[in-house]
Formats: sequence, C-alpha cells, structure tokens
Amino acid sequence: MTSASLAVASLSYSRPWLPSSTVPQGPRQRVLHSLGVSRRHVAIIEAKKGNPPIMPAVMTPGGPLDLSSILFRNRIIFIGQPVNSQVAQRVISQLVTLAAVDADADILIYLNCPGGSTYSILAIYDCMSWIKPKVGTVCFGVAASQGALLLAGGEKGMRYAMPNARIMIHQPQTGCGGHVEDVRRQVKEAVQSRHKIDKMYAAFTNQPLEKVQQYTERDRFFSASEALEFGLIDGVLETEY
Repeated sequence: MTSASLAVASLSYSRPWLPSSTVPQGPRQRVLHSLGVSRRHVAIIEAKKGNPPIMPAVMTPGGPLDLSSILFRNRIIFIGQPVNSQVAQRVISQLVTLAAVDADADILIYLNCPGGSTYSILAIYDCMSWIKPKVGTVCFGVAASQGALLLAGGEKGMRYAMPNARIMIHQPQTGCGGHVEDVRRQVKEAVQSRHKIDKMYAAFTNQPLEKVQQYTERDRFFSASEALEFGLIDGVLETEY
C-alpha cells in the first residue's frame, strides 16, 4: 500500500451529534439542512419538480463548535472571497479530505465570490470533477466572473441560488507586460482561456456556444430567476420572509 493510500485509510470521520436517522437524503434535503431552515417555510423553484427539502437542525451536545468546524463536519465548504492560489489550496484540500472520509456522501460549496484567478478557479473545478462525491453549489450574494463558473460547474441538479443572488459572467480579464514576445504569448494564453471557459459554460448550460460567446463579450448580469432560465443553476431557494 502506498503512503497516499495509508494516509487516506487512516482518516476517520464521525458526527456523534447527528444521529443516522436524521442524516439528510438527496441533494435538495442536503442543501436545506445545511441552511438550518427548521423554523422557516421553504419552497424551491427549480427546473425539475421535487419535494421541498426539509432538514433538521444540527445539535452539538459536546458544546459549541467554531463555524468552520460545523461547516466542514457537515460537508460544506464556504468560499466568501476572491479565489487565489491560497484559497484554492484550502478548498481543494477540503474536497479531497471529505472525499476520502466518505466517497458516497454529497459535498456542498457555498459561494459569495466575486471571482479570482482563472487558474485557481479551474483547479478547484478539476478537483470537483475528479473526486467521487457529487459537489453541489449554492450562491449567496454574488457569484461573479470565474466565481460564476464554479457555481455553474456544480453537479447538475444540485446548483442553487438564493432569491437575491446576482450572477455575472464575462470573458477572462488579464494584464500583459514585459517584452513584445512575452506580451504576444500572454495574449495567446488569454484568448485560449476564454475559448475554454466559453465551451465550459456552453456545456454547463446547454446553450449554443455562439450565444455564450455573445453573453461573455461584456459583463452579463443575471438575477437568480434569469440564471435558472439560462441554465447556470437548477433552482432558486426561497423563504416566505
């Protein structure tokens, strides 16, 4: 057995405060459980019909847990800042760890993200696609620039947004400098990145590539319902308040 296999095998995971009978089943139930909506009526407007997910509150008889521990133990990763290499390293580490702990349980990524490094965003997306667990996405606030790419890149049927969320897509931004040959190569790389991302959006949304290219030519903003219609998400989470 390799050292990597030993490391994975040594991982253990338990949630003693969450009895097995209360563990949520299905992507919609997981999303609403993670939001802690036991006292609120919740309706889901989505492309496909389904029952509104209702999740029990998480109890911690051992005392209060810090926020990051509660989220992680409930298989939730929160991205609330521009994504750089450090943020990508943290998110990828969490994804790989959660996949090693339970390869069959879903993972949720909460996004309030204005964008960030294209390379870092693509690294996270590659990890989401590589690991066995399904990775759902939920937008709070904003998912802009390449943050929208992460939102749309979640498991189909598990991509959600809150009713007041805003989603924005556009072509990648870049800055060039250095010798003329360096600038030429940087521009070529930026053009290739744009073509790659446009193709990804076309696959995520089932929209024609030409339409995606038209939308990403400049900043294109969507409300939650517009993002649902375009295919960036699969549902809008709403409460009666």
